[in-house]
Amino acid sequence: MNPQTETTLRFTGGWPPLPVVVLAFGLAALMWWLYRRELKFVASRFAQVPAILRALAVFILVIALAGPVLRHVTTLRQLGRVVIAVDSSASMQLTDGTDAKAAKSRFHRAEDLLFKGTTPLLKKLAETQDVELVALRGNNTQRLWWHRQGGKDTSGELPTAFELPATTPITNLDQTLRAALGPATAGTALVVLSDGQHNTTGSPEEFSTTVKSTGTAIFTVGFGSEIPPPDLSLLDVSAPESVFSKENFQGRLTINDSMPAGVPANVRIESQGKVLWQKEFITDGKGEKGFDFIFPVAQLPPPAPGQRDKTLRSVNIQIAASGDRAALEKTRSNNARELAIHLLEKKRKVLILDGRPRWETRYIHNHFDRDDRWQATLIFDDMADNAANGSLQKNFPKTRDDLLSYDLIILGDAALNRFKAENLDWIVEFVEKRGGGLIMIDGQRGKLREWANGKTSSLIPVRFGTSSIKNQASSIQLTTDGQRFDALRLSDSPSANTTLWPTLPKINWHSTIEPLPAAITLAKANQPLVVFRQVGAGAALYLGTDELWRWRFQVADLYHQRLWMQLGAWIAAPPFQIDQKKLSVGTDRLRYSPGEASEIRVRVRNDKGDIITDAQPRAYLLHDGNEVATLQLEADPTHVGVYRALTPPLKAGTYEIAVAESPSAVRSDARLSLHVSDTGNPEWATLTMNRTLLETMATNSGGRFLREEQAATDLPNLLQTLDRKQVITKETILWSSWWWFGAAILLLTIEWLMRKRLKLV
Repeated sequence: MNPQTETTLRFTGGWPPLPVVVLAFGLAALMWWLYRRELKFVASRFAQVPAILRALAVFILVIALAGPVLRHVTTLRQLGRVVIAVDSSASMQLTDGTDAKAAKSRFHRAEDLLFKGTTPLLKKLAETQDVELVALRGNNTQRLWWHRQGGKDTSGELPTAFELPATTPITNLDQTLRAALGPATAGTALVVLSDGQHNTTGSPEEFSTTVKSTGTAIFTVGFGSEIPPPDLSLLDVSAPESVFSKENFQGRLTINDSMPAGVPANVRIESQGKVLWQKEFITDGKGEKGFDFIFPVAQLPPPAPGQRDKTLRSVNIQIAASGDRAALEKTRSNNARELAIHLLEKKRKVLILDGRPRWETRYIHNHFDRDDRWQATLIFDDMADNAANGSLQKNFPKTRDDLLSYDLIILGDAALNRFKAENLDWIVEFVEKRGGGLIMIDGQRGKLREWANGKTSSLIPVRFGTSSIKNQASSIQLTTDGQRFDALRLSDSPSANTTLWPTLPKINWHSTIEPLPAAITLAKANQPLVVFRQVGAGAALYLGTDELWRWRFQVADLYHQRLWMQLGAWIAAPPFQIDQKKLSVGTDRLRYSPGEASEIRVRVRNDKGDIITDAQPRAYLLHDGNEVATLQLEADPTHVGVYRALTPPLKAGTYEIAVAESPSAVRSDARLSLHVSDTGNPEWATLTMNRTLLETMATNSGGRFLREEQAATDLPNLLQTLDRKQVITKETILWSSWWWFGAAILLLTIEWLMRKRLKLV
């Protein structure tokens, strides 16, 4: 804080009114004139002083009528906070252009901008601001230097170089910037030096919109050319993680073509030297283009010798230019990618039961039916007079084993008496013992209320009220518990997800319920709406409305499909790639990229086939036959009898997972393979600056986008507005204070004493 104080005298209403001033001078002059009669008898040179003091006292007293006020103005100035974040990802190693600037990489040019010159930019900013310098290292933030409170709080002398390489394989302009900024306060600016190649999770656009409300502005400084160099790159591969061994494997490849027109090129998919699919094309330099591919799974070569898991395959996808001008390509490090394929014998199964066709259940069926990982069965009750002749009974699984083969049951507004007693027993067993998932979607007919009594009561996680709430449009909000579950994540950003839910189209109907003990309310619409509870070895989720399909308005399946596929994967019995009589082993996904962790899931049964809920299984992670990690699994809070653990971050390659039922037990012979595919360096996928993203971040936050050439001159001026100033004003009302009248009394006292000394009294 640097206090500056200014003291001024003012009068109520401005300067003293003219009549008061004239009166003050007039009376003061009169007092002085009256004294003249006595001065001829006094020879002292101080004879005029009493007259002047009396006149001055009268003047002060009369001026008091104008209301004099003494104002003290103190200005406390605190330097603005500037956080400078430097992108140190691999794409910042690139050079641009053909002039002298091309000799230096983007990272070195950012270094020169901050540290070089007569007055380095970093030094110039530190003279007027609180400055913090950080490096963005993948998903992490590294503090390099800081200088605050005019140098009272600093990490050391001004650096002259970054002293770290630009090598991180990803750019995250969401998570790392949140960490660099910390608690946002007004008067803070975030300066981002980057080429804008965000290529991981999170949304920089949402982050920049959020910080604006805190008074924080983002100034982005763009590095890199906007004109793409000659290059071919493989941008994306869209293909399923798994496929049935008797089907075709198909997907879509997206490439970026900035080569000169007319260069021969091809893209191909091969495995162990065998070409499975290829496509010839001629470059045109027009940017992104896509290729659809398809080939029979039977063409895949057999697994590598010694590989225990026969369901795992891997393919290589490559793109290449040929001919005399192929050497023009900027880099070939972005031309290939490895892809893992798991061959499945069966899909996950979902059974959808509803008392009548409703928009919600129809859309849900379409979502699951289009997903290659699921096999969906939809059964509506045609409400025939005789339940035995109705479509629900005719199409319901005929045997207990048939029903237990499913992973998930979605139960709609279906009457309890439309099911046979044995059907209800199977459903209860499916959830409580099989460990299956049950999602209930209530309806305006209120048929689910019947399920809260009798043998099915254990499945219902709520207590029903007397009536439903109709014709009352309500938005849905996540509870604090609901915000923790990824299955309810409709945005990559947790904070943005919380604010997104209430903005989705409102529902016009929902039931009146009260969660039972041990149940968790995940979302509300004026009252509890989405409620979760464990039921034996399985899980049950209650949804008190059938109008989430309204979320499709103008955005189609953007939110509705994502929610239901996430809910299905969460509530359903966990998938196990190895499912034996006593031991089941699986992972959360089938395809991984380097640096990711795999979630291992294990379920143990006894000789009778019952799930063991107090087991202590242990997993062993093997890479190239060597044990690299021993994992003690912990109970899954969502599914009783399921145990899970996270592996360390995985490197590219093939891993095996071996499991023992307890720390002292022998490892099972069954091995589950994990293949971590080398997806290529995403930093090389696009070689130009992403100006659109950088401009959007700056605009959303109220900041500015600058090219690297503008930063040295424009940035200091833009940041000067960040200084935080606090003005404290204190006023003393003189006309009613002892200061003012004390002065008048003092003058009169001195005047009286001098009159006495001069023998005028």
